[in-house]
Amino acid sequence: MIRLHAVEPEDLDLMYIIENDMQLWQHASTTVPFSRYTLQRYIQDSTMDLYRDQQVRFAIHDENDTTCGFLDITNFSPIHSRAEIGIVLMAEAQGRGLATEALGETWEYARQMHIRMLYSIVAGENTPARQLFLRAGYRQAAIIPSWLQFGDYTQDAILFQIS
Repeated sequence: MIRLHAVEPEDLDLMYIIENDMQLWQHASTTVPFSRYTLQRYIQDSTMDLYRDQQVRFAIHDENDTTCGFLDITNFSPIHSRAEIGIVLMAEAQGRGLATEALGETWEYARQMHIRMLYSIVAGENTPARQLFLRAGYRQAAIIPSWLQFGDYTQDAILFQIS
């Protein structure tokens, strides 16, 4: 059983580790490391108001009340009533169904916020993420050829959505 909550100052250390893990950057749009100060300010300044900030980040707690990852709703469009979703779990928390549960709870939250669609863009070769979104009830809506670039190598992206 997971619990989602607003990011707290106590989550700073884990957020710092995840945001500065260069192995994860290929799955996001991150290109530079984040300082503790920048992340601390983000936590302080976040209102957790999706309509004001156009984004919201949740910390994911496992059954032992340990923060094991984060879930972001970004690129919120009130006009089109949709938002992008991203999720990351620490390696030791993976494979336990926590991410699937977190995506399910987030869909319930999104519906309460009058969001009609959540979507995620996943690298075609990221089999664990593709399987996760399918398990969580998302459908593959499109394949975007050569959407992602890793040095000289490009990769298709898959758009998953739930509505």
